[in-house]
Amino acid sequence: MTRFFLLLTLFALFIGLSYAVISLPQEAQGLGGLVNAEIQNSGVSNPVTAVLMNFRAYDTFLEMAVLFVALLGVYSLNTSESHSKLFLQSSVLKRLGAVLIPILILLSAYLLWVGAHAPGGAFQAGSVLSALFILIFLSGWKLYFSPKNWIVQLFLVASLLTFLTISVVSLFISGKLLELPQEYATFIIFILEALATLSIGITLFNLFVSTFSQSKDKS
Repeated sequence: MTRFFLLLTLFALFIGLSYAVISLPQEAQGLGGLVNAEIQNSGVSNPVTAVLMNFRAYDTFLEMAVLFVALLGVYSLNTSESHSKLFLQSSVLKRLGAVLIPILILLSAYLLWVGAHAPGGAFQAGSVLSALFILIFLSGWKLYFSPKNWIVQLFLVASLLTFLTISVVSLFISGKLLELPQEYATFIIFILEALATLSIGITLFNLFVSTFSQSKDKS
């Protein structure tokens, strides 16, 4: 009976989505023109960053919340402690890490900075930062970024708390959610992206470490 209701629900969902797709206009105008017309008020010159960090900043806020909840979910299912013994014991990896780590630091910083006027931003910079942390971890160097550490917890929630604070302040001042004041928009966006970069990097790294630990438990 449960499977029948599940199939019925999935079929109804399929019909609804199919109707929505068929009903879409063949020539959608999109929001490109509107974004280009208002981009001078966004605080940045890159239209993607303007949309993600200003015009529709609540989308980015929710994405950060999803990452945080995903990490909480993984850690709630993982009862094992992180292992210090590694799969990879390679002098080549350590040498490679010594070369790549400074490059990845510069690349992450560059992607964060350039996101205001060119492709880049917090998610790209955070992904590179997590790759940097993973490389350090696999190279055998000690890297303690466990969420049990209060400093790590602070970095993990810093982006969410900042988004939430700006949301509340803007709601009281202008009556609109996450409406950034034009004169401070550039500075606020940079702070948001910098904190998001740290949160994303540490979150993705901890998701990797958690999966790494579970794989070692099964082996």
